[in-house]
Amino acid sequence: MKVEAFIFDIGNVLMRFRPGHAEEALARLGESSVPDLGALQALGLRYERGALQRAEFLSAVGEVLAYAGPEEDLSRAWQEIFQPNRPMWRLVEALHGHYPLYLLSNTNCLHHDYLAREYEVFEKFADGVFSYRVKLMKPEPEIFALALRQFGVEAGATVYLDDLPANVEAARAAGLRSFQYHPEAHADCLATLRAQGVQCV
Repeated sequence: MKVEAFIFDIGNVLMRFRPGHAEEALARLGESSVPDLGALQALGLRYERGALQRAEFLSAVGEVLAYAGPEEDLSRAWQEIFQPNRPMWRLVEALHGHYPLYLLSNTNCLHHDYLAREYEVFEKFADGVFSYRVKLMKPEPEIFALALRQFGVEAGATVYLDDLPANVEAARAAGLRSFQYHPEAHADCLATLRAQGVQCV
């Protein structure tokens, strides 16, 4: 079966970031000399799942940090943690126009809004499923089933790229052609796609 569509993760696929970076950036704004990074991480996970709205998240973060400054500074610290993964952007450019491209990401509205506003690569994607909107998170099987329905693609003809092994395995269980992506081994990704019959990369 030939490849007919692609689904991409965002973090450490399209955009590079270091886990824990956002929590550390927030902590630097607070008044506490020993900030509770675990509490910030727990809030971040609830926010990604859609259990908190933007204002609730920022208010709760401010309480954890004993922070009374501008909300915009909290938003900026949470958002500005990403760097473009340029090799993957070039791959997206090569695929665009040949295949429909989609996004499937565990993310939150602050990150999603920021990335869509600041980085033109996201204009190449026809649609996306985002955890905070659907209140499901990878590697839960339901989010992959929802994405396949929403995008109207056939699992066996769709390539899915993600950096986390658990998500890759869950996608394979859903029938997708799923491969783990390593930002430091981009050439391996290209070789894998060529082996799948993708000729434009």
